Amino acid sequence: MKKWTCIILLALGLVAFASLPNRTVAASESGTVTSAASGAFASGAVLNSVVLSSLDLGTGVFIEADGTASGVFNAVLAGHSVLGVPQQITVDGNVKRGAIAPDGRAYLSGLATVNFGNGMPALSGVPFSATTTASSLVLAIGATTLPAAQLTEGTVSIQ
Repeated sequence: MKKWTCIILLALGLVAFASLPNRTVAASESGTVTSAASGAFASGAVLNSVVLSSLDLGTGVFIEADGTASGVFNAVLAGHSVLGVPQQITVDGNVKRGAIAPDGRAYLSGLATVNFGNGMPALSGVPFSATTTASSLVLAIGATTLPAAQLTEGTVSIQ
């Protein structure tokens, strides 16, 4: 019995160690991410049966050296329903975690209110994450990770 307990604890310890953040991604000092930009999705971007074509992005986030963050993330995803009706999905996020990688990427995550623009009530407390560079954004909302959107107008500043 003691042997199995030790094996299980060892396995759990290895899993916990393997899930630690990658040191090349973790922030070593504080930083900021600000944006006011627009972009376009490649074909195949779909969220909640809405075929997405473009996005407008607004972000203001301060990231602490310990990986905590505070600020807002806002994205308006434009597209059309399967019936061809224009539809906008609004993602209003409260950023709680963040990091700036040595390669210049910024990683943000937190909880968002998502309004699918279809007349149904907005969903609150939806987990989201965003990975951004000066020219692209990968957004995950709940269990759905969208393909990278290429930013075409405006700026993203990662400092």
